[in-house]
Amino acid sequence: MAVPSGKLTALAVLLWCSAAAAVQQIRSLYTAVDLSLCTALPGHTAGRLCKGLPGYPVYVSEGQDGAFLSVGPDADKRLAAQQTLKSFNSLFDSGGQRTTVEWRFVIRDAQPVPYATIVRYFTRSETGTGEVLVVMRVTDRETCHAAYVDAAASPDAIVLARKLADTIARSEDCPREPMRVTAQEEGRAR
Repeated sequence: MAVPSGKLTALAVLLWCSAAAAVQQIRSLYTAVDLSLCTALPGHTAGRLCKGLPGYPVYVSEGQDGAFLSVGPDADKRLAAQQTLKSFNSLFDSGGQRTTVEWRFVIRDAQPVPYATIVRYFTRSETGTGEVLVVMRVTDRETCHAAYVDAAASPDAIVLARKLADTIARSEDCPREPMRVTAQEEGRAR
């Protein structure tokens, strides 16, 4: 039995529209971390809990080992809360008290569901100062460092960090060691 070509065309259009609707658009949203608005965590000497996306608070701690930032339920117990850069670092530029978290997310059931964050860390060592964009993988159960992008060495560091967030952080498990990308390695990471 032959199917009329008009019905085949209508079926093809319906299937195409359904597939197109299933594709989730990647979005960014920014939240400020202002220490004066964060809540001290009981039992943590320097740990604070700050507002993030709904259901994803931001944990921040700074000490002599550097800065620690994690997100999600029980953010202070996630892997990212124990990860920092090797050189001394801070989330805040020149003694400031405010930084920004870029959230990479999709919409699911009318709610933002993050899969990555990007945060700028300011570094200091014997050789000078620098900036590193830390790309973190975010799931409902874990947050971890996925990649480090040398922001001072690359004019397109944020573009590269977003690309790494949308590929590596979104699709791979937490790595043993985060990927390190400098200006020389930038072409290979793309």
